[in-house]
Amino acid sequence: MLLFKILLSFSLLASAFAEPFQPKFYAFQNGVNFKNPAATLKELGFDGISQVRAHPTGLPNQVQSFEAAGLKVLSIYLNVNDKPIEPATVQALANRDALIELTIQKMTPKTVEAVRQTAAMAKNLKIKVALYPHHGFAVATMPQAMDLIKKVNHPNLGVMFNLCHFLKNEDPKTLETTLEKTGSKLFAVSTCGADLGGESWNQLIQPLDKGDFPQERLFRALNSLKFSGPVGLQCYAIKGDKHDNLQKSMAAWKTIIRNLAK
Repeated sequence: MLLFKILLSFSLLASAFAEPFQPKFYAFQNGVNFKNPAATLKELGFDGISQVRAHPTGLPNQVQSFEAAGLKVLSIYLNVNDKPIEPATVQALANRDALIELTIQKMTPKTVEAVRQTAAMAKNLKIKVALYPHHGFAVATMPQAMDLIKKVNHPNLGVMFNLCHFLKNEDPKTLETTLEKTGSKLFAVSTCGADLGGESWNQLIQPLDKGDFPQERLFRALNSLKFSGPVGLQCYAIKGDKHDNLQKSMAAWKTIIRNLAK
């Protein structure tokens, strides 16, 4: 009995000092069109910007601007069908713990090798590659992404879970099991306000304080899996004032994280 009490005390003590679940939080570029985006996102409390679509000549300027503000350009959004990504396209993100978010619009006989070469190239630059399942594309679901990861068989290739595309293509009831099956291949997550049962993008992509999807369900599942990667805020085609949308989304994010700690 004494040994049990001692072990229990150590367990409670370890829990008390465990690192809180608080992933880095980034805004997708599609929700940021300010004159000085780095200053605005810093003011709002974001850790930086993600899913940028800058031309290679513009990416270094973005990286420099955000790093000068103490923030980060997390990821660049690219597509591979049958040709691998060229190093020059992502060079500015080298050695910065960054990501390539990779869509597969069409699956060709050369796709697997093109993705493998992209993953190898990015590994040399210390950039991770995360498949981005996208509705209507050849890789549209998490199982399709995991299948391609298995075929490519490269340690630098993983997957990004995107709530809006998951709700569009898959059964919400499978959320927890879907995340569990990714294992160590879950490199990143994106979320947004969304309606369960929503079909249109304006129902599936809303500010984080809107929609009836229970955000805490997603992040409790991630916390239980000890997910430590970054989280992006999807902002595609959300109506209204962008600053106001981001401000409300940040407030909702803080509430989610605070509730998880209870």
